[in-house]
Amino acid sequence: MEKNLITQRLILRPWEERDAESLFEYAKDPDVGPIAGWPAHNSVEESREVIRDVLSGEETYAVCLKTDGKAIGAISLKLKGHTDLTDREDECEMGYWIGKPFWGRGIMPEAAAEMLRHAFEDIGMTKVWIAYYEGNAKSRRVQEKCGFRYQWKSEDVDVPLLKEKRTGYVSSLTREEWNGGKTMDPDGYTIRPEKTEDRRPVENLVREAFWNVYRPGCSEHYVIHVLRDDPAFVKELDFVMEKDGRLIGQNMFMKTVVEGDDGRPIPVLTMGPIGITPDLKRQGYGKALLDHSLEKAAEMGFGAVLFEGNIDFYGKSGFDYAREFGIRYHDLPEDADDSFFLCKELVPGYLDDVTGVYQTPQGYYVEDADVEEFDKGFPPKVKLKLPGQIFG
Repeated sequence: MEKNLITQRLILRPWEERDAESLFEYAKDPDVGPIAGWPAHNSVEESREVIRDVLSGEETYAVCLKTDGKAIGAISLKLKGHTDLTDREDECEMGYWIGKPFWGRGIMPEAAAEMLRHAFEDIGMTKVWIAYYEGNAKSRRVQEKCGFRYQWKSEDVDVPLLKEKRTGYVSSLTREEWNGGKTMDPDGYTIRPEKTEDRRPVENLVREAFWNVYRPGCSEHYVIHVLRDDPAFVKELDFVMEKDGRLIGQNMFMKTVVEGDDGRPIPVLTMGPIGITPDLKRQGYGKALLDHSLEKAAEMGFGAVLFEGNIDFYGKSGFDYAREFGIRYHDLPEDADDSFFLCKELVPGYLDDVTGVYQTPQGYYVEDADVEEFDKGFPPKVKLKLPGQIFG
């Protein structure tokens, strides 16, 4: 990289040998290395050798993060022949770390965003790959803010600094996704609180969104009808999405608890139903609604959200398997598949000292006969038994 990249607060410039002392100072910290698998450094001279190796090759664009006149971290793009995640010439892998004293200041997302701009605009990459290790929520959140989408995980990956193996999680971001997506107009919708007059149209929207998805017919439209009157319902987090004067989506939250193994009830949220009208699914609207809702929940001071969903979609907004946070699903046998049970911390570290069992609010449990009676008030629809449905 011949020129410096400049963000609002940072200068990203090529490494120089004089940066070896800062590199060693921060990269030797066991809490820093696992951010992106940065190799262990045993001395300043070893750090200097790493810098020389980077500067002598053509397979890596590597820069240091400099603020207030001091190098505080590194970020790199590894090209073909230098990455394990891709062998395509138009794709690369991004890695980074930052000194522990500078965590939590929003520096790395800012630096990563500028490096992505360089990857897509300056050197013509079509996709950037990235990874983080199990237990590294900080790195995961950086990737979420940049728009990376979870792809797969790898078991038993070596972490040199910790001298142990951990699960690695791999994500990617394409140039089209980085640009905001080809089919999504960020100014073409509004998200607002649900009004009383929205209730029936929202129930119909939910019915259309979930019909024959998880079972023949659906119950979600009745569930939302019941939950609005539940004491655990969070009215301030009941949202609808509009486009061109038409309701196209909705989301809602309920208060619940994790019964801690130490006897404490830990207040958390659960979410949903969340739905987008069928003709606009898979166009980015669901993620936009979800991210807005989560941001508002965080602003209200709620610590975490747990619910049942598909990691392939919800992982894009920062959800992980609840087991990674030490939370178990109620009434689930110990050896049963719990990959449906997801969690996202809204307050970093909120669940750090928590293990326990999540409790689904009772309002979500409805009787089939009540659903059938409620559904009579809507236009008739054909119930179908389809592959992939999880309820008969």
